[in-house]
Amino acid sequence: MLWLPYMGATAFRSSTESLRLDAGGFPARPTTGNNPLHFRFRISNGDGVENAAKELMAHAASNAGVVSRSEALALGVSSSSLHRWVEEGRLVKVGTGVYVLPGVLTSERSLLRAATAALGAVVSHESAARLHRLDGLDPKRVTVTVPVRRSNRFAAVIVHQSTDLVEPETTEVEGLTVTDVPRTIIDLAAVLTKQPLAMAVDQAVRMKLSTYEEIAGRLEATARRGKPGVVKLRGLLSVRLGGSFVSDSALETMALQLIESAGLSLPSTQYRPSWLRRVNGRVDLAYVEEEIIVECDSMRWHGTEESFQLDRHRDNLAQLAGWIVLRITWGDITNRPSYVIRTIRRALMRRSSSHIREPQH
Repeated sequence: MLWLPYMGATAFRSSTESLRLDAGGFPARPTTGNNPLHFRFRISNGDGVENAAKELMAHAASNAGVVSRSEALALGVSSSSLHRWVEEGRLVKVGTGVYVLPGVLTSERSLLRAATAALGAVVSHESAARLHRLDGLDPKRVTVTVPVRRSNRFAAVIVHQSTDLVEPETTEVEGLTVTDVPRTIIDLAAVLTKQPLAMAVDQAVRMKLSTYEEIAGRLEATARRGKPGVVKLRGLLSVRLGGSFVSDSALETMALQLIESAGLSLPSTQYRPSWLRRVNGRVDLAYVEEEIIVECDSMRWHGTEESFQLDRHRDNLAQLAGWIVLRITWGDITNRPSYVIRTIRRALMRRSSSHIREPQH
């Protein structure tokens, strides 16, 4: 009696289990015990069809019990043999050109291999998280994602549809195409409540699989109005990153709202002073007649060495041109709003009590 080791689902099933095949090289029905993977196997090596069947079964056994039609044909199995073996119940057709061994779709890995092959899908959401070694997720949710308008049904698998998943957001894990960690976190935000999502985010960062900054950047690149989970994930990242998660444009909006609520006149936005024309530069907020600049600095865009140097250069140019430069941060606006208003008001009063020169445009 010959045995083929069944190694296709080692992450979810003991690697010591073996697949026993019948005289035709196929999984036979169990003769004893309750393990559906124990089958009798006998092959006469003189028959080409039986040898092809043996190679087919060996290939399937190493691929979580899944084999495609193109793989079978490459191994010397004819189309008629595939058709006959399906009719005899020795193979199970689960999709166009995709077959599995009887009784092996019992593990997450075999389901994922079959579903991704049959649907042209990508492993995503909870299943992707588990492949990235994140824990604490519902093991019953076997999940993949397909493009919109593609077939989205596969037994025992949750199939999501996406319009914005692109190849750079995927990677390969144990032979499966899987969403990368930042994209997986974004997908989880749509299906998890706040607490398990926070655990997944923090675990991914703790395991050095990603960073809060990388997840935030990807979220802003893929976020759209109405996309599920965006607000939830933004809230979690804001707590962890503070001002570094807020973009300059969002911080600028917050500053304008604060200035307006305090009854101060509103400054011009994205103003281009003459002394920044050589570098095609602009400032966030400007009281042009008073020659006062209010720069809204987030760590996200101003926390690098290059940005630090550029900001100093711009400040020097402004001061040489006689302008007052005020810099406010996310922490100032959220934790010290009265300080922000007091500072801007003092600058305006200082200009109004002195001789106002002709503004430089």
